[in-house]
Amino acid sequence: ACTDITGFGLIGHGLEMAVASQVGLVIQSGAVPVFPEALDYAKIGLVPGGAHSNRQFFSCKVEVHPGVPDLLLDIFYDPQTSGGLFISLPRDGAETLVQRLKDRGHVNTAIIGEVVPEPKGKIRIF
Repeated sequence: ACTDITGFGLIGHGLEMAVASQVGLVIQSGAVPVFPEALDYAKIGLVPGGAHSNRQFFSCKVEVHPGVPDLLLDIFYDPQTSGGLFISLPRDGAETLVQRLKDRGHVNTAIIGEVVPEPKGKIRIF
């Protein structure tokens, strides 16, 4: 499965995929590529209003480990179109795809988590 990360942010689009596939997702927050400038803006509170709306709407389906920085959540809920793709594929092909994309110049390609059977339609962020 694949979707582009647009108005619902990483979390909203991840939930869209999880609900449709009746699976859960685990996201490793430290593995998500984030532009340094996005972190700088989040640190000073420059977060679009839509991120707050997304958080309000989707947070009931998101479990966040206490160690995850809140500013990363602001970025994960951010509705601005980043053009990034969120791809889910079998584990045995993930590393190969990441390497092939990096070899072609897509340096911000990363494995950020995994699909899990439970909890269905929810995301856990560590």
